[in-house]
Amino acid sequence: MSEENLKIADILFAYIKGTISECELEELTKWVEAAEEHRELFQQIVTSVSYQDKEAVYRRFDSYYDFDRLRGAIRGRKRGMWKYVAGAGVIALPLLVSLLLQIRQEGIFPEERMREISLLPGKSMATLTLSDGSSKLLSPENFDLMDGSKRIVNDPGGLSYQVEDTSECMETAYNEITVPRGGEYKVTLDDGTRIWVNSESYIRFPVVFHGDERRIWVSGEVFLEVTKDSERPFVVNTEKLDIKVLGTQFNVRAYPDEKCIQTTLVEGCVRVDNSLGEVAVLAPSEQLLYNAQNGKHEVREVDTELYVSWKDGVYVFVSQRLEDIMLLISKWYDVDVFYQNSTVKDIIFSGRLKRYENAETLLKVFERLGGVRFSIQGKTVIVEDE
Repeated sequence: MSEENLKIADILFAYIKGTISECELEELTKWVEAAEEHRELFQQIVTSVSYQDKEAVYRRFDSYYDFDRLRGAIRGRKRGMWKYVAGAGVIALPLLVSLLLQIRQEGIFPEERMREISLLPGKSMATLTLSDGSSKLLSPENFDLMDGSKRIVNDPGGLSYQVEDTSECMETAYNEITVPRGGEYKVTLDDGTRIWVNSESYIRFPVVFHGDERRIWVSGEVFLEVTKDSERPFVVNTEKLDIKVLGTQFNVRAYPDEKCIQTTLVEGCVRVDNSLGEVAVLAPSEQLLYNAQNGKHEVREVDTELYVSWKDGVYVFVSQRLEDIMLLISKWYDVDVFYQNSTVKDIIFSGRLKRYENAETLLKVFERLGGVRFSIQGKTVIVEDE
């Protein structure tokens, strides 16, 4: 593959992912307009390639090259092209939009591609609710606004709160972040604490922390890197638990539709108070399992990677029930799961799924291991005996 072709392939993949810059979008447009064969190749890639597989884009773009040699070249390239401007849904360049519309109208999508579309992974999206009750949809685009004394900045790295002047504003104002199924978002609070918010989750927090504690409210799943402040403990409040820390890294999974609340400690120390007044102090690599039905909890030692790797873009499954695995997949890929036979729920599987690739990759592996078969109808995954 020539240097020029490699560059266009990179830009095309950025277009497919929705991470293309304005300059790259202009360059891609010129390339598509330059020749009919370019337009045809563009159509083929958009309609046939797995959106999440960069290597497949390269292979479709040029089938006559030594991929092992090229792989090294790709790793060695340092290109300042990953400047996010928007999700793929807001790219509005007339030529590319008209091409995509034509592709859909002509019905070129093969049946197999339609199956892949139903299991595309989630993306960065959420709703921000300000202290005055107004709301704003969030995506990886640049903007900033004010809420009281706080300047809120949004960019591809997430949402961050920056102090402007708190000397005259001691009234506590709250913001909320709501992440839908098939979404995620990252938030940096005014004290520097970073929060990764997973699919179908919610957090409520002060715009500025006042008083002798830093308290937030959580539903769903979050991973936190808490900024240390010995004078103001950080408290995560779920419906059933209070989790108190000074400075640490930990994961909280507290979905209302799940029987157990998990608190998994990676680094530091946390204290967990449950609704019955019982207290547990966790050490690194320990997890507290709280039974929301009877109010009891247990502490166990775990491999933390299994519970926190999602924030680094990977799901790791080790000897887990299929039903538990599919629960994760349903939230992230925004699909429903229907079991033809309840016995398949208890089949044990291990595997690894890159968070931003098509879920069919993992499901096909499970099918090859035997005992289960998957089919996809719209936004529903049907699971049955082999």
